[in-house]
Amino acid sequence: MKRGIEKGLVVLIFTILLTSFISAEIIFTQPLKSSYNLGDTVFVPITIKTLTGVSGVINMNLVCNGTEIGFYKNGINLVAGAEKSLDSSLVLIRSIIGGNQGTCKVKVILGSDYTLSNEFKISNLLTIGGVMQKSIFNSGENVQITGKVTRETGENANGFIDANIITNDINQNITQSATITNGVFGMNISLPSNLKAGDYFVNLNAYEEDSDGLQTNTGNAQYNISVRQVPTNLELIINSKEINPGEQIQASAILHDQTGDAINSTVFLTLKDSSDKIIDQKELNTGESFTYTTAFNEPPANWKIFAASSQLTAEGSFLIKTKESVDIQIVNKTISVTNNGNVPYNKTLLVKIGDTPLNIQVSLNLGESKKYALTAPDGQYQVKIVGNQDNEVTGTMSLTGNAVGIKESSSWSSLGVIVGWTVLISILAAGAFFGVKKVRKKSFFGRMNFGKSKSKEVPVLKNNSLTTLGKKAEMSLSVNGDKQDASIVCLKIKNLSEITSGRGSASDIIGKITDLAEEKSAAVYENQDYLFFIFAPLKTRTFKNEESALELAENIQKMLIEQNRMFNQKINFGISLDFGSIVAKMENGVFRFMSLGSLMTSAKKIASLSNEEVLLSDKINDLVRVHIRAEKDIREGTTVFVLGTIKKEDEATKNFINKFMDRQKRG
Repeated sequence: MKRGIEKGLVVLIFTILLTSFISAEIIFTQPLKSSYNLGDTVFVPITIKTLTGVSGVINMNLVCNGTEIGFYKNGINLVAGAEKSLDSSLVLIRSIIGGNQGTCKVKVILGSDYTLSNEFKISNLLTIGGVMQKSIFNSGENVQITGKVTRETGENANGFIDANIITNDINQNITQSATITNGVFGMNISLPSNLKAGDYFVNLNAYEEDSDGLQTNTGNAQYNISVRQVPTNLELIINSKEINPGEQIQASAILHDQTGDAINSTVFLTLKDSSDKIIDQKELNTGESFTYTTAFNEPPANWKIFAASSQLTAEGSFLIKTKESVDIQIVNKTISVTNNGNVPYNKTLLVKIGDTPLNIQVSLNLGESKKYALTAPDGQYQVKIVGNQDNEVTGTMSLTGNAVGIKESSSWSSLGVIVGWTVLISILAAGAFFGVKKVRKKSFFGRMNFGKSKSKEVPVLKNNSLTTLGKKAEMSLSVNGDKQDASIVCLKIKNLSEITSGRGSASDIIGKITDLAEEKSAAVYENQDYLFFIFAPLKTRTFKNEESALELAENIQKMLIEQNRMFNQKINFGISLDFGSIVAKMENGVFRFMSLGSLMTSAKKIASLSNEEVLLSDKINDLVRVHIRAEKDIREGTTVFVLGTIKKEDEATKNFINKFMDRQKRG
């Protein structure tokens, strides 16, 4: 009996074991996609076939990098020869798959049987394709970016995009957000108006969120932009609010951008006097100094400086102060007092002759001089004159007379005036008589033409040199005068020996050139075969002489060229135009000067390099280049500028030349 029971148990166990071996085939009826993004749904359609029948539980797991996560479980019961189709799905969200992504498979398990799907990729990548219309901006502008955001699967994204611009100032970091709809986004990023010029990165961050608000797919992109310097302020700097006449004023302009940094640019500076007359104009680089030296006797007034650059302007002013001043000199037995201030001088000077004090009531107009004669019993005296601002002049004088006294030396008696005029007229009459007699007896080149010149001191071509009947200007190695800038026109007659050896009209044309120079208040200085026409403030009463010198040089060239065209006797000439410093003084009606540096030597050399042209030195070319067209040239190692044309139409010059030639034709 017991043996029968044991045999029954063995049969039952065998039957159970036999039925546990399920014979079923699992088939994926559709291959899975090659890639999915987070948030996508993975559909897993399968079919189960069995020949012997099957009953049990079917499981589906997501397998990624060796990690399995179950996402489907269901019971199944099939009879032999039956089949069943199942449509399962997997939503790729964090709450289901956790952090799994990368290369994955789906594993379907039924009993001891299982099958694996094809490999696929789970990605969280978004791709941003943005477009900017430009990459260079002004501060305060909007940066427009449009574009498209797609998943790795190629599908359009739906989510959000953030823009971020990091600046050097943490308080100026720029952030902005926009939405992504069906893959499309657009945004305007506003740049601060005071954003510093420079290069910046625009960082874009796109992302999608799941139903729990967690980020799923993300993507980044970066774009370069540049912010220009935008001129926002023009600062005018003047070195002093008040100056004395004769002193130099300095000014400079600085162009600032949106953050106050300096911008390298050009600036146009204009100096105007109290009557709004333009005194000087220059185009400079920002930060470069503009300098102007006022006249020693410039009247007290408010002057203005205007600056213009990049459509911005600035204005400043300064005051030329009142200066009551005299220059006192002791000469022999007289005191010379000259008003070198900028207002009429009307004060009392203290003069001490030995221990005896005397007062002089001095009344002088601008630039006026007076002399005072001192008298005292015969002897040597220590003389002291106390002038303005504790200005003291002392010296030892040998005086004669009956008593200590002082009087204006120009106060002649009526008899003295009559005698003086009588003597002067007699001398002039005698000089004229002998002069005319001498001229008639002596035949010289060009004598018939001298009467046509208005100059009282007519240039004469004689003995291979240029001379006048009376010198107009004298050069000295030592002059006690005022230092000032001068523009110089130098005329070189290269064939002087040839044109002085025969008949012709050379003297006449030189005379007319001299007349023209004197009409323009130029001082005339002669040196062998060179004629210098000096435009100095002491003579012209203005510090802006460059244009007058330029006009004279051009007129001289035209007159000599026309002379050579009309007459057989040709004048071989050269003309130079230069600028430099001199010390000058008017003494007894004579312009006395001393050249500083190599001014005269330079003017001579450049004139000798000229072939009937007007050649400019680099110094004066810098001063007049806005008014002319000139071509740079190198001649014998010297840099010169060949004058082409003066930009403004000079009708006066044309009329002058035409009238001059008409007179020449009429004889």
